[in-house]
Amino acid sequence: MMNEMGAAFAVTWLVMGYTVWTGDAMASSTALVGIGMGGIMAVAALGVAWMAFAGAHILPPVTWMHIMTGDLADTDAWMANGMKLVMQIVGGLVALFLMAELNDGGVTYDQSMTDPATGEVMAMAAWSLEAMTLLGGIAAGAVLWCIHSKSGSAWGTAVGVVALGSYIGATGSTDMASMFANQLGDLVPTLLDYVVTGASVGLGAMLAMKIDENM
Repeated sequence: MMNEMGAAFAVTWLVMGYTVWTGDAMASSTALVGIGMGGIMAVAALGVAWMAFAGAHILPPVTWMHIMTGDLADTDAWMANGMKLVMQIVGGLVALFLMAELNDGGVTYDQSMTDPATGEVMAMAAWSLEAMTLLGGIAAGAVLWCIHSKSGSAWGTAVGVVALGSYIGATGSTDMASMFANQLGDLVPTLLDYVVTGASVGLGAMLAMKIDENM
C-alpha cells in the first residue's frame, strides 16, 4: 500500500499541482504549479508513473473499474481496493501539505470560495444526482475500461484518462485530499461526487466487460 501512496503523492505533486496567486491574494490572477490534467505532458507523466509504480492504480477511476469488474463477493478484494482508495487520498494529502509549505501565496479554501463582489465566503452548491452526469460517467467508464484492458499499455490508459478526465473523476482523490486539508469544508458534496462518479465509472467498466464476454 505504500506503493499506492507514493504513486498518488508523485502524481498529485507533478500533475494535479497546487494553485497559487500570481500577485496579491484576491487581487491578482492564479496559476497552477504543476503540469495539469491536460495535454501530452500529462499523458507522459501518468504513463511513466504507472510504469514506475508497478501495481499501483494511482487514480480512483482505475480502482473503481477493478472493483466492479472483479469478484464482487470477494471481501479480500474489496478490502484491498478500499485501501488503495484510502492511500490515494493520503498520498495526495501529504503532497498538498508539502506543496503548501514550499510555495508562497497558495490559494486557500476560503479565498477560492469567496465572492469577489461581496467578499462573502460561499459554501459549495448542494450536490444533486443528475441522470445525464451519471450516464456520462457510465459511458466514459466503458470506454476507459476497453482502453485499459485491451491496450495492455500504461500509455494507452494514460491517454484514456487525460481524454476522459472530466467525466471519470480523475482528480477525485486530490479533491478529497484538499477537502481534508481544509478542515472538511464541503464534506458532503465532495464525498458524494467522489463516490457516485467512481461507482458510475465502475458500472461502465462492468457493462463493457459483460458486453465483451457475450459478443
